[in-house]
Amino acid sequence: MKRQAKLSPIFLALTLWLGALHCSDAAKQDNAQNNAIEAKDFYAFATIDGSNISAAFGTLSNTSEQPIALQKVIIKGKIKGVAELHQTTNDNGMMKMLPVDSIAIPAKQSVELAPGGLHIMLINLPKPLEAGKTIALKLTFDDGTTLDLQVPIQARQAHKGGH
Repeated sequence: MKRQAKLSPIFLALTLWLGALHCSDAAKQDNAQNNAIEAKDFYAFATIDGSNISAAFGTLSNTSEQPIALQKVIIKGKIKGVAELHQTTNDNGMMKMLPVDSIAIPAKQSVELAPGGLHIMLINLPKPLEAGKTIALKLTFDDGTTLDLQVPIQARQAHKGGH
């Protein structure tokens, strides 16, 4: 006759409690790592009639002692589409927007994503982005951390370069 091991309810409860405590500490560590990057003054442009593209801008500040790179952006929520990291460059007087693999943020420094420079390109949008609303973006960094943003959508204004 085989004997079955039985766990006492107290032992089982203690094991579950310790596991939850460990997960809680891991979540705190992840949040601390996420706090190394601060996103400020983010906005996206409303789409122009008939267009399915836009761009998002803002400032990313790295408060850590190590360089961190933005590697990927995903559009979340009801608005779908594709987000790409782009750089606007001047090639012999011709402005070009080209995709980049990542955006480096040096230790203890900030990088501005702005029209005419580095930015997040929003393409293949299935519906227009309307001023006064928001778009949800998830930023993923090379250290594995992520940052979720609710980015306000602004009307386009006349400006130099870029979008």
